[in-house]
Amino acid sequence: MDSLVENKIKNDLNNKIIIITGASSGLGFQIAKSLSNYNSKIILCSRNIGKIKSKFSLKSNVILKKVDVQKPKEIKKFINFVLKKYKRIDILINNAGIAKNVVIEKVDYKLINNVFKTNLFSAFLFVKYCIPVMKKNNFGRIVNISSGGSINCAPGYSLYSASKAGLNTLAKSASNELTNFNIKINTLSPGPIKTPMFPKNKLSAKLCIPTLKYLCTLKKNGPTGKFFWFMRQVKIIPSINLNWGNPPNND
Repeated sequence: MDSLVENKIKNDLNNKIIIITGASSGLGFQIAKSLSNYNSKIILCSRNIGKIKSKFSLKSNVILKKVDVQKPKEIKKFINFVLKKYKRIDILINNAGIAKNVVIEKVDYKLINNVFKTNLFSAFLFVKYCIPVMKKNNFGRIVNISSGGSINCAPGYSLYSASKAGLNTLAKSASNELTNFNIKINTLSPGPIKTPMFPKNKLSAKLCIPTLKYLCTLKKNGPTGKFFWFMRQVKIIPSINLNWGNPPNND
């Protein structure tokens, strides 16, 4: 990375309060590892936080909290902990996610509930609870970690694709509600990176970190409600002007 760009990122991330969900493995861990090198407070939450405790033992700016993101009360308790300790939340990275390879006719409600609670519902709650304090401080940067699967919709991954597509529209909807505040919410697709979730993929998770840093350090006039893939803004949701008062004429 260019030294001037890195210096800008270093300055922009200085003294920021950053939350990362699903940080115990895969992309979440790589994000946490990268951002922990800056002078920011990094608060990681995961059900399996014990897996990485030793890896951050020398990082005084990293706090690890055990949180089951499928449980709304634990999410709210976690956010209250962060606000009580730091009084603000500057950056939220919604990374927690799971994937199940199963064809639609074999999907049961328990599995639907499991995937959507982790991939979408938890992200929605984190955004909901972070927005008020971000509004108060007139600053916030939110990154939803989505997937190319939300567009490609590979067979066997209907649950994963649908839940990740929800993150895309969540970012778009929230951006439209936050136009009067210095809050930017965007979606990032990390590409076909190799993680415990997708072990057959070839690319390193490090490749999407520059895009992640870019979205975390956007200026006030930066993009919001957009979908990014390897530093490219990809238009996946068309702008359609609809007259909601009159139904379409089907004659």
